[in-house]
Formats: sequence, C-alpha cells, structure tokens
Amino acid sequence: MSIRAGAATARAFARTAAVRPEEPAMLTCAVSGGIVTSNPNQPVSRDDVIAAAIGAAWAGASIVHIHARTSTGEMTQAPEDYLAIKQAIREQVDDVVLNFTTGGQLGAPAEESRRSLIAQPELATLNCGSMNFGAGDDVLMNPRSLMTELAEEMAQRGIVPEYECFDMGMAVTAAELASSASGAPGVMHMVLGVAGGAPASAATVSLFAELVPTDIPWTVTAIPRHFPMMALTLSLGGHIRTGLEDVVYVAPGEYAESNDQLVTRARTLCDAIGRPVATPAQAREILGIDVRR
Repeated sequence: MSIRAGAATARAFARTAAVRPEEPAMLTCAVSGGIVTSNPNQPVSRDDVIAAAIGAAWAGASIVHIHARTSTGEMTQAPEDYLAIKQAIREQVDDVVLNFTTGGQLGAPAEESRRSLIAQPELATLNCGSMNFGAGDDVLMNPRSLMTELAEEMAQRGIVPEYECFDMGMAVTAAELASSASGAPGVMHMVLGVAGGAPASAATVSLFAELVPTDIPWTVTAIPRHFPMMALTLSLGGHIRTGLEDVVYVAPGEYAESNDQLVTRARTLCDAIGRPVATPAQAREILGIDVRR
C-alpha cells in the first residue's frame, strides 16, 4: 500500500470514532437487477419481483431496490409497470422504502430509463459517470448534462437521490452533486468489483469513505468478496446492500437461494458487529424522506 493510500485508510478508519454504538445501518435489498445472471433463482417476471421485494421486506430489509419487469418478463422502465409493482408491494408491506432505478438496461436511451421517476418512488438511483461496463463492449453512458437533469427532476418531484458510483472519479462527482443538491442531499453508493470499475478491496472502501462529505450517508456493495466488504463498511459507519442483483453464489458452486436468504445473512452480520438494521422509519430519517409515497 502506498503512503498516500495508507493515509487515506487511516483517515477513513478515524471516522469510526464518530460512529455511535448501536447506530442503525440501512440494509438495501436489490431484488432483481438489470442484467440476467447465471443464478436460476433471480426474479424474472413482474410477479417474481413483487414476491421478492415483499420477502426481502419481511426478512428485515430497510429498503428494496427495484428494476421492473413486465408481466411476461421483459425488463422495462415504463411507469405503469413500476406503479403496478409499487401498488402490489404496498398491499402487503406498507413501510419498506421503495428505491427505483433510473439506470434501466445497458444501452437504453436516457429518456426511457428515467421514466421510472414518474411512478414517484421515495428514493431513486442516479449514475454519476460513464464507463466501460463489464468484460464486453457495453458502455454505461451518463454525461454531466444528464446527471444535472436527473438531479433537478428528482428535486422537483421530492425524490431522494442515490448517487451510484463505480469508480473514484464518480465518487468525486457524487460528492459534488450531494453537496450542491437543491433538495435532500441523498446517499452516496459505491458498487465495487464490476469489470471496468473499482476493485473490491479494503483500500477502496476506505478511500470512498474518505471522499464522502460530512453528514452524507454512504453505502457500499461489493460483487466479489461481498460479505467481507460488507463487514468493513459497517465497521466504518457505512450502510449496506445485498440481493440477487449483486450476489450469484453464497459459496463456491452454491447459488444464492433467495433475496430473503441474503437479507437474513446481512442482518446476522449487522447484529454481530453491533449495528442493528435500520427500520424503514429510521431509514427515512437518515435519508431525509419526509413523507412516504
């Protein structure tokens, strides 16, 4: 580790002194995702997504992150599909925080991807830069003009932004957006281990924590080394995400069975570290959400 990286790590670990014992940790469950994985248990249809979200909430997730599906299983950003999912979840679970993607599918036009905002989630993702995404030729395109437009639309609609980052340059942009937000400042979220993005390592988590402005909540998701990076994030005062969008295997050759299985494992880790999982009401307080939608 370089001297500079070591200094950043030391500063990040110093943040733990400000973490109160028993400080609640927001637990997000990303139930489906915008990319089909090899896991046969990944939700496929709209009914699958609804059942997965309800199961994750019953298992104790503070927040559920949704990539919508149609009734026949196609990925969609149509507001009517998000509204149908939202209504069905609310019929069974009235308090879990709903988080909708504006990323949609790779390569989808921006005007299509942002249509999920019409369904008025409480929280929505805002990708904070462009990158070569994955091992192929896919490119995630998010010019600064689009980020500004999405931030303005979310502020107008009263939707709290989740600034999604895949590398440190995006984290710097996210910090700028959060610090200058006209509405709720939102939450910064780093996704680690995607090919083309930042690696899943202790140094990366620590540097990200150092880049987050004071009083802005932050979350880390690691694709590889999922639970070790989750433990480190909790120790540094961050919040966590799990779910079948992010996790294919829970052990070598063993597929994750369900979202609620992953939420239960994450809750056990939170308890072991002394960070109880935030209730949805506590998550709304942390995020600055005033009214449930």
